[in-house]
Amino acid sequence: MSDPGAGRVLVVSSPRSGSTWTLRALSCAEGTSFVREPDNVDTAASVQTGVTRLGFGPYPVLEAGDAAPQYAALWDLAFQGRRALALRRGWGRRVTRAVFRLPRPVRDPLLKVAARGLGAVAPRRSHVVVSSVMAHFSVEWIYERFHPSIVVLQRDPLNIASSWLRLNVDAFDVHSRPAIVERHLRPLGVEPPPHGASNVTLVGWWIGALATQLGSLVDRHPDWILATHEDLCEAAETRFGDLYDRLGLIWTPETETYLREGGYIEPLFRGGENTFTASAVGIDEASRVRREQVDAWRTRLTPDQQSELRTILATFPNRGWVRPREASSARPS
Repeated sequence: MSDPGAGRVLVVSSPRSGSTWTLRALSCAEGTSFVREPDNVDTAASVQTGVTRLGFGPYPVLEAGDAAPQYAALWDLAFQGRRALALRRGWGRRVTRAVFRLPRPVRDPLLKVAARGLGAVAPRRSHVVVSSVMAHFSVEWIYERFHPSIVVLQRDPLNIASSWLRLNVDAFDVHSRPAIVERHLRPLGVEPPPHGASNVTLVGWWIGALATQLGSLVDRHPDWILATHEDLCEAAETRFGDLYDRLGLIWTPETETYLREGGYIEPLFRGGENTFTASAVGIDEASRVRREQVDAWRTRLTPDQQSELRTILATFPNRGWVRPREASSARPS
């Protein structure tokens, strides 16, 4: 087991919740590196084939104390500032695939030793910020083992839905996997979506279910930090200043420049590649770009989509939020 890790931060959110922009802002802190979604690898292939090669499947379900050597090695490397499965092409991909095809009794000790060995020679950073959009049902396992500070990031569910529908994002089998539905969602009062639900309704259900799960985690762990994407957009310097203080991060000129001139960075998926766009130059333009994110759903969703989404989101305790925005905006004392 790794030593308790001061300086480790894990940002957990649903896909398209603004985690990339938030992660970049936090990584501007002094002596800080970031690792984006180390567990989001070959997730679709894992569902379609039932066999995990490079990834661990979407939304792995792990309880505190479960043995999961592959997953442990991945997060051990992530909190060192390394994306364990980043080698996706050429010889790196071939070697990685070969390792993950080894018999478990050979592979698991090898991964453990490799992770620790890399940790011994890795450059030391005062903080490592890692993000995940797949850890909703395993984050307590990660928390118990690696002791990071946890930031749960929420966003207006209509904004999330507008991005999911625009980019054909889904939550795989969250609505049908027994380990998720029976062990996690039904105890929270969440029933599976109606049979034959439209894609819009299913997207709304996925968003509401994942938010409800994150809400239950925040309720169980009052030391975890809940941040709201819209608050960060509307008052970036103030809200990120709060986050920096609570996480023990040191504000830098790079942070100042990023927030005042960087506008907003959004991942765009084109031809299987993940690229980023910076959308502003100057303080006024940066503020305008961020403000546009708050109500982006108004122009991205049709009136019929808005109505259908509101109907399904109304079936969840917080209408698709982790916590209602007004309840999460006040800074804890």
